[in-house]
Amino acid sequence: MQHTFLSSLLSLLLGLTSTSLAYAQAWPSKPIKLITSAAPGGVVDIYARRHAPHLQAELGQAIMVENRPGASGAIAADAGAKADPDGHTLFMGSQNEMGLIGQLGVPVRYDAGKDFSAVGLTIAGYPILMVNAQLGVKNVAELLAYVKAKNTTLDCGGSGTATVGHFVCAAFSVRTGTKIQYVPYKANVPAMTDAASGQVQLVSAFYSEVAPFIATGKLIPLGVFGANRLPLLPNVPTMAEQGLKDLELQSYTVYAVPTGTPIDVQRRLNAAILKAANHPDVMDRVKAVGGVYFDMNLEETQAWQKRIQSRWNNIVQETGIKLEK
Repeated sequence: MQHTFLSSLLSLLLGLTSTSLAYAQAWPSKPIKLITSAAPGGVVDIYARRHAPHLQAELGQAIMVENRPGASGAIAADAGAKADPDGHTLFMGSQNEMGLIGQLGVPVRYDAGKDFSAVGLTIAGYPILMVNAQLGVKNVAELLAYVKAKNTTLDCGGSGTATVGHFVCAAFSVRTGTKIQYVPYKANVPAMTDAASGQVQLVSAFYSEVAPFIATGKLIPLGVFGANRLPLLPNVPTMAEQGLKDLELQSYTVYAVPTGTPIDVQRRLNAAILKAANHPDVMDRVKAVGGVYFDMNLEETQAWQKRIQSRWNNIVQETGIKLEK
C-alpha cells in the first residue's frame, strides 16, 4: 500500500514538473503587457520603454507598455496583482506600490507581500540630504552642532507628502533628535531653488535633480541615504559612515509578476531583464542620473526587494507619516 502511494505521488510530481517545463518552453506565446503607474514621459515610463526593445529581442514577443497612473500607484498595482499568473503580464513597481501605500492610508485591494513576486531590478537610487551653503556646515556632525548652538528648528523641503524627500527629512529628524519642519512642494525643483536661496535650510533629492546646485556650490551634500557612496559623489559619505546606522532609504523600481507565475517563467524573465538592464543605452542612462544597479538572479532579487521593503515599512512606522486624504 505504501509503495503504491509513493509511486503515485512520484508520478504526480514528475507530471507536474513535465507540465511546468513544457509551459516554460512554450512561453511566451503572445505579447507581454508591462504595466506601470507612471504617466507617459515619467521616469519609470522612460525606463520601461528603454527596456522594452531589449526584452522583446530576448523573449521573442512584443512588450506593450501600459500606463495606469492614479491613486498613488494603487490602480496599476492592483491591475498587475490581479492579472493571470501566466507570465504575460509584468508590473513595474517602486517601494511605493510594493508596500508603502497600504500603510499610508491609501485604500488598496491587493497585498503586495502576497500577490507579487519580484523578478528583476530596474534601477535603484540613494537620496541625498543637502543644506544651504550659507549655514557653513559640511557634514552631519557640524549640522547637529549648529542646531544645538542656535537652539533652532530647521525647515526641510521636498516634493509633496509621503514622498522619498518627506521620509528623508522625517527619518533624519527622528534619528538625530533634531527639530525639523517638513515643507512640501509640488515638485523638487522649487524646493531646491528655495533651499539654495535660504528660504528653507535643508532639502532632499536625487543626484540627477540636484547636480546643478551642487556644482554651483549653493547646496552642500551632507550625506547619502544608501549602503554605499555614489560614484558621482565619491567624497560625500553615507549616513552610516557618520554614525546613523540602518538609515538607508533606497529608492527602487522592480519588475514583478503575480504570485503563482511558474518558477521557470520567472527565471527566464529574470535572465532577460538582466540582459536588458546591462545594455549600454540603458546602463549609460542609469549612471548618468546617479542611479545604481545590481546584477541579481531571481532568488537574490526577491531577497533584496523584501529586505529593502521591510526597511521602508519600518521607516513608515518610525516617522508616522500618512498621506493626506
